[in-house]
Amino acid sequence: MQIPGIGLRKRIFLLFLFTFVATVVLIGRLAYIQLVRGEEYRQGALDVRVREITVEAKRGNILDREGRELAISVNADSVFAIPAQIENPEETARIVSDILELSYDYVYDRITKNLSFSWIQRKGDQAKTSQLREANLPGIYFTQESRRVYPKNELASHVLGFAGIDSQGLEGIEVVYDEQLKGEPGRIVIEFDAYGREIPQALQYYVPPTDGLTLVLTIDEVIQYVVERELDRIMVEHQAKSAMGIVMDPKTGEILAMANRPAFDPNKPLEYGPETWRNPIVSNSYAPGSIFKPITTAAAFEEGVVNANTHFWDPGNVTVLGHTIRNWNGRGLGDTTFTEAFQQSANVVFVKTGLALGIDRFYEYLEKFGFMEKTGIDLPGEGRAIYPAQDRATDLDLAVMSFGQTLAVTPLQMITAIAAIANDGYLMQPYIAKEFRDADGQVVESFEPTVKRQVVSEETAREVLHLMQLTVDEGTGARAQIEGYNVGGKTGTAEKVENGRLVEGRYMSAFMGVVPIEDPQLVVYILVDEPEGIYYGSWVAAPAAGNIMRDSLRYLGIPPSYDPNEKEVIKDREVPSIINLTVSEADRVLRNNGLRMTVIGDGERIVRQVPAAGASVASYTEVLVYTETEETLSTDRLTVPDLSGKSIREVANILGSMGLSLEPTGSGVAAEQEPKAGQKISTGGTVRVKFETPETGR
Repeated sequence: MQIPGIGLRKRIFLLFLFTFVATVVLIGRLAYIQLVRGEEYRQGALDVRVREITVEAKRGNILDREGRELAISVNADSVFAIPAQIENPEETARIVSDILELSYDYVYDRITKNLSFSWIQRKGDQAKTSQLREANLPGIYFTQESRRVYPKNELASHVLGFAGIDSQGLEGIEVVYDEQLKGEPGRIVIEFDAYGREIPQALQYYVPPTDGLTLVLTIDEVIQYVVERELDRIMVEHQAKSAMGIVMDPKTGEILAMANRPAFDPNKPLEYGPETWRNPIVSNSYAPGSIFKPITTAAAFEEGVVNANTHFWDPGNVTVLGHTIRNWNGRGLGDTTFTEAFQQSANVVFVKTGLALGIDRFYEYLEKFGFMEKTGIDLPGEGRAIYPAQDRATDLDLAVMSFGQTLAVTPLQMITAIAAIANDGYLMQPYIAKEFRDADGQVVESFEPTVKRQVVSEETAREVLHLMQLTVDEGTGARAQIEGYNVGGKTGTAEKVENGRLVEGRYMSAFMGVVPIEDPQLVVYILVDEPEGIYYGSWVAAPAAGNIMRDSLRYLGIPPSYDPNEKEVIKDREVPSIINLTVSEADRVLRNNGLRMTVIGDGERIVRQVPAAGASVASYTEVLVYTETEETLSTDRLTVPDLSGKSIREVANILGSMGLSLEPTGSGVAAEQEPKAGQKISTGGTVRVKFETPETGR
């Protein structure tokens, strides 16, 4: 027997060694794959054959304080494609584009992308997606999402804001409480083979979404509607650039209504510019004008600088650091008390009061009333007040700030400060979210009133409210009177400030009302930007505020302050003719008839008056008188109001208060008018109105 050679044995050994090493390496590699990278590869394989589709949560509803729906989410079908499953891309794209009314090129691009999942249409029309379902196209799938709907359209649009295509809050309260409203998304998991085909009876499961919480606001839909109705009327009758209105509960800081004109429809926000989405009540600052005078009054009373009976000499103007400051009507009150100066909104008296208060104490109360900080309301984009720095402020700055010029505040800051006076001197933080509820209607989070601080004593607050009541009963706020209720208020007319400078001939008209004065339940602020024609706050803003307060009081069931049959506070007066009288003669005639006068122009005799002679108005109503200068003869034209549905007496009073004449025909209620509502007419012009009985009227 031949023994193998040494060379053969070496080769066998090397082969065995190589086999052993290779086996060890393979075992090590398998161990590495299984033990070290196993989970990673398993997940990778799962990702290849399993696709996950997000199921959007339904966004929580937004309700008013009484549970009425302001924003809801409704079901909507979304269409997506699994490109690997599309058998005939051209035919599929044609059918899908025809049914959904989309571009063929767009659909073809979406279904041929090198992706495992591709959206075709989000939250589309239910009828169209149902038709597409019936086509039963391979690779075309459907999932249910929710679409945000605002059933009241423009109502409270600046409060609500709107949500985007992915149900994310983008503006208003929607963005502030987005986290609570959006909920938690779910998902659908489906397993496919290597060719992208769904595997029967393979891994499939559904993780349901968790819907968002329901948000209840402090807003009351009815009061909100009343405010927006009055703003619409202002925009038509006074052709204003914009208008704003707020209603607040002074005891809690709750916002019951907040509205702007122009508004937008949150169902289709892209049809409006981003500038329309902005909420100027919260974000913009304006010179408050005489609306600010109650703040100066409260500070001066609290510090003992003046009281209601302090006497002043008011010649109609005062000079501070070489600058002459005049009363708004150019006329002085002579020897007068602070009470009468407040009623007549005399700038001169407030200049003297502000200077007596001093810069340091004035700024102390600016801070106390909240003008040096944001209010902290739960709405986005809140702005700040603008005022001279205290260490650089001069007596001239102080003098002008005392009656509401040289500083600018947000409307929200202004109503919050006045609400503190209406709340016995306690400053409340304004808020607009009342509570969150879960799917079962249970309250999971609530927001309570927050007292920031006491800014003045209860006694001071009551004294200022009394002056505000006198302003409505006997002063410039007479057009805000409400039969049966004691109303307090302050009118304001401020020149606009742009780029730090006053803009001559452009005004902001305002009225701040508190009702009922003995136990304030509502504070109402109306601010009108650049009304045409007569621009005084007492004419433009006060009537709207009065209407809002009257309708809100009745709706809320707040009992009257007095029985109008027992206590007659509002007396109708017939306006006498004062044409061709001198200014002094006209003033005497009007005062003898329980009316007041505002002179426009610098002539000696009256050539025009508003309201016209014979009009029936409340006691202490201002009569605008125009003198014979060329400047006043070219007074702006008036906008004719909508008179439809009103009686002859109502129409006569409305037109008379505007300085227009009525030419009636027929009887019943107004059915036709010429000029039409919204058209222009000169002061003293005639409006022809056809009246019909309700049975024959249109």
